[in-house]
Amino acid sequence: SAPSFLEFKGGKLINVYKGCHEKDFFKNLLQGAVFTQKAADGDEKPQKRVTVYSTPTCTWCNRLKTYFDMKGVRYTDIDVSKDQRAAEEMVRRSGQQGVPQTDINGEMIVGFDQKRIDTLLGLK
Repeated sequence: SAPSFLEFKGGKLINVYKGCHEKDFFKNLLQGAVFTQKAADGDEKPQKRVTVYSTPTCTWCNRLKTYFDMKGVRYTDIDVSKDQRAAEEMVRRSGQQGVPQTDINGEMIVGFDQKRIDTLLGLK
């Protein structure tokens, strides 16, 4: 068995972090959950369509999703270990099997390329 950290929002399970991680990983995760800030009314730009292809045991996948949560980015998470069709579609589109992969308005990013993600989403 592996250590697991379950994250809930509004009484719903939203993420499972499995495996051993450095204490800073959990510190950043918890601080991000506490200090996430929403845009003021009228300041919010239309959100780009973001889809994350991941697996539950992938450390980089969890870091990517934690980063999105900290930045307030809404995304759809697809677990390719459970969805064979989605896994095949991911490989067809990117030519890669590794995760995480992120689709931002039709542009695929393989791995956690924070600089490219920030550029595509207009994050600072």
